[in-house]
Amino acid sequence: MQKVLDRFKRSSYSRGGMRKTLLHGLFPVVRAEVLRLLFTNPKQELYVRELARLSFLSLQTVQDELAKLEAAKLISSRSNGYHRFYLANSQHPLYGTLRNLIVRGAAHRQPAPRPRGQRNKRGS
Repeated sequence: MQKVLDRFKRSSYSRGGMRKTLLHGLFPVVRAEVLRLLFTNPKQELYVRELARLSFLSLQTVQDELAKLEAAKLISSRSNGYHRFYLANSQHPLYGTLRNLIVRGAAHRQPAPRPRGQRNKRGS
């Protein structure tokens, strides 16, 4: 767990919010962040407050998204009596494809939108 926290402390996530990646263009922000955290470290279990803290999202928002993903069986959970731990469901038929998409999508920055009203000039 400490390695994950150290990596996030050094990343741009800890310097003022989320870094926009291609993953954020494919999924809503909340889903992109939760999937990124769970699928980039597939063997690691994270509990709800860890997910909320690492993603800079509210606890309720993360809980709602986890419920949706668990209903779709994309993630699984277990409880130790105090915390509910979540991890990517490696038994799901789309696990390999989804993990590959998430890992590659999280690595690429989302292209910046072109300012409105400006066009590419040709021939000049």
